[in-house]
Amino acid sequence: MTYLGIDLHTRNMTICAVSSNGKRIGEWKLANDIGQLDALIRNMAGPVKAVVEATSSWYWLAGWAQSRDLELILAHAKMLKAIAYAKVKTDSVDAHRLAQLLAADLIPRAHMVMGTQRELRELLRGRLRLVWRRCKVQDSLYNLFFKYNVSIPKYPFRDLHRLEEHLTAHLSPASSLEAVLQIGQLRLLESQVYQIEENIDEYRPEFPGYDRISQLPGIGKVSSWSILAEVGDISRFGSDKHFASYCRLVPGAADSGGKRRHKSRNKDGNKYLKVAFSQAAIGAITYYPPVRQFYNKIRRRSGKHVARTVVAKELARIVYFMLSRNQPYKGFKGKETPKDTYLNWPHSVSPHSLRGRDRADPSQPDAI
Repeated sequence: MTYLGIDLHTRNMTICAVSSNGKRIGEWKLANDIGQLDALIRNMAGPVKAVVEATSSWYWLAGWAQSRDLELILAHAKMLKAIAYAKVKTDSVDAHRLAQLLAADLIPRAHMVMGTQRELRELLRGRLRLVWRRCKVQDSLYNLFFKYNVSIPKYPFRDLHRLEEHLTAHLSPASSLEAVLQIGQLRLLESQVYQIEENIDEYRPEFPGYDRISQLPGIGKVSSWSILAEVGDISRFGSDKHFASYCRLVPGAADSGGKRRHKSRNKDGNKYLKVAFSQAAIGAITYYPPVRQFYNKIRRRSGKHVARTVVAKELARIVYFMLSRNQPYKGFKGKETPKDTYLNWPHSVSPHSLRGRDRADPSQPDAI
């Protein structure tokens, strides 16, 4: 068996090969070119096993390995750094260290998402990035409201055409131009978000767990898809505690010498699941009395931020048991909380502004 350690960068890679006893066979520096990789693998004697660190550019390499029936392991970057610290750190040293750890079966593995699940996950993450950009544009418009003491209409972003008329009438020409351009950005971003959401619906037949997860209080369509895409195979989590930790819903710990210290805001885990369950918790607390009673009980003791996280953790535990045991939703903390589909949170933006109307429809009620 030949073990390959691949130190991958955006334009090139360093590959080190070792034998089963850890002896170095060779080292190569290649461009990120499939043809060069194929030529290198053809010259290898016997079966080949490779490892690459989980950086932002491993997708294409994983697809190449899968199409060639070559076993590729994705190494957990943070855990690998703790195991393989070196004073001298170069591409050659990193590739050799990866190959040695692979030969010794000491690679800390990261979850490798492939196929349809990865496509759905990328769509949802791309949607979230667009929503964050939209929020920044909305903040800029609010700054114009406050800067020039312009009255803020009710639900200002439900009808962008009327919002544009409102700002143009109350701002100076220079600021009015800025507002018009920012509203144009909002129209573009909202139409792109709407396009992604329509594309996401096409994946429903391949993810049967969607119908069960969407029954939970506070979890709407986008949150259900996000949970399914980010979790993947639920069996990779040994227990509900491991799953909640992966969702960043429990604090870390630094216990030593008889002292116990909590490490809040720990970044180990999946930030997208943290967002999904946190938003679901807000919706569940707002619209479902049994969840709100549980939240108020924790809030009186530990504060609202901790209480909201505890509710999110309980929702994550319910999702874990539903997926791992293939069971339907039975209630929250022993109390029935039937899902009201009208109360899905957050509510979607008006479809009229999503499609970028050129003129407000007088038959529609006033959105602002």
